[in-house]
Amino acid sequence: MAEPRGRAEVHLRMPVATDAEWMAATDRSASTAFAPPLGLDATTLADELAQGTWAEDGRFAWAVLIDGEPAGFAVVLREDEESTRVGLRIAPAHRGRGAGREVLRQLADHHFADDERLLRLVGRAHERNVPMQRVFHAAGFRMEARYRDSFEQPAGGRASEWGYALTRADWAEGRHRSTGGTLDLHGLAFLLEESVEGPDLPGLVVRFLQEGRRALARYDADEVAEGELAGIMNGGVLTYRFLHTTETGPEPTPTEGGGIMRVQRRDDGRLELVDRWTDTDGQHGRRVLVERRT
Repeated sequence: MAEPRGRAEVHLRMPVATDAEWMAATDRSASTAFAPPLGLDATTLADELAQGTWAEDGRFAWAVLIDGEPAGFAVVLREDEESTRVGLRIAPAHRGRGAGREVLRQLADHHFADDERLLRLVGRAHERNVPMQRVFHAAGFRMEARYRDSFEQPAGGRASEWGYALTRADWAEGRHRSTGGTLDLHGLAFLLEESVEGPDLPGLVVRFLQEGRRALARYDADEVAEGELAGIMNGGVLTYRFLHTTETGPEPTPTEGGGIMRVQRRDDGRLELVDRWTDTDGQHGRRVLVERRT
């Protein structure tokens, strides 16, 4: 088994004409249905880089080097006087080591320091592009909008995108470089592994969204439908309220209550939620939820 690699060493520099070929290749290799290629042509890009058209006030490009090797690029586009939009492509072989987060941090440090007019760095991620959503979250960007039917999908139809932003105030407070110690639940799915006491919920699956300390989740089980919970993360503890419909009798019954979940790591690296809950009918219990393997 290969030894796991440590954190990536990330360096940004201005691209030059000789970078055009590998940047165009990365554009193709890093694309997915959720992040389609920009359509970079190596010859055209080389000419544009030589002419400096990717180093203007309204359009800026960065070459991303990881451990000294060309590994991706970032595009920064001015939307208006106060907002700049960022886009990021990292080659698949270099993902999973925190490189995307560090690129966004360095972009924030450069562009906020370089331009006093700039108030917001913004970005978007397809509603199913959980890795990119987690990159934004890890770099201190706040999820602040859902753009419905804004993404034209290659296979047809339209999808929604999540909108993220890092403000000048966030940057000045160091939010983009805060480690904070809070585990990120965003985009993760948890299965019921064990129910220690109280009524069981066979087939329970919980899916999380997280923005800062706020956590939202939707869940379903064999006899539970339309479950939702919302709460606040403080360190490794989520305090929440929940509401769902129980379908065990002749009529669906709404059930509500609250609980506390402790978030911790298992020996295999997956996140585990130890959940203690109580509903308004006085029922209570303890369950252990484990992150689904990807």
